[in-house]
Amino acid sequence: MKSPLTGLMLAVMIALPARAEPVGYRYEIMWGGFHAGELAITRDDGGPRTVTGMSIRTLGLFDSLLRLRFSAEGGGRRDDGTGLTSEYYRTHFRNRSREQVLRVAYRPGDEAVIVEDQVLAVFAPSSDDGDPMPEVPPELRRGGLDPLTNVALLGKKAAEALNGGASRFRTTTFDGRRNYDFDVTVEGRGRVNIRGREYQTIRLRMVLHPVAGFKERFRKLWEGADYTVHLDPQTLLPVRIETDSFTASTVINVIEPCLVAADQCGPRLAADGEGGGK
Repeated sequence: MKSPLTGLMLAVMIALPARAEPVGYRYEIMWGGFHAGELAITRDDGGPRTVTGMSIRTLGLFDSLLRLRFSAEGGGRRDDGTGLTSEYYRTHFRNRSREQVLRVAYRPGDEAVIVEDQVLAVFAPSSDDGDPMPEVPPELRRGGLDPLTNVALLGKKAAEALNGGASRFRTTTFDGRRNYDFDVTVEGRGRVNIRGREYQTIRLRMVLHPVAGFKERFRKLWEGADYTVHLDPQTLLPVRIETDSFTASTVINVIEPCLVAADQCGPRLAADGEGGGK
């Protein structure tokens, strides 16, 4: 159960464009036909900085097993040369065993620096195997974007591809713990039906390549994981993300617009007074 959902957290960090007003959506996460969780993605780039937020939580049986709560925010700045550069990335993570925060600062031309990496609470012994996570070497902490600023860059490149830009490109991400690439192909226009509503879309194919910071069994599991992403051509927000690369089919479908911060659109991190170990 742990591996597909962690991979899912990588999968959803995709496909937001640059726009002048705050935009966002709330989504349902279906795993093997079960309603496994909810997701929210928002972006605000009214000024020179682009701020992208995300929250994810498990529901139902998955919640009783994992009790996952995750929120993140990435800040980037528009750059004439590359489109966007990262400034910061911060996360707040909680599951059945612990609650933890992470903050990363990015410096153009230099390696990203972990500013804070703190365990706030321990609720139960971890189910992990105890092996330490491999370190990401300094050279792989340079040049990549944070996951959510890469989200904005992907949407921009997808829009450019429809107007004669490159239809194939690679993104590189460093999230403070791992370095990974996505090979992206803009396949053209498509159509999907979600809850009886037809969406005209831009169809992307994204293939994941773990580079550093992954335990070997997870590197093998995620290497080559293949995602199909459908973007709304007006907002360039994803309306559907799907993959069959793990033990069961995973589909993320849009539910409704969300024009507030991602951690307010979805259930709050500490919602319902839940204790991590309950």
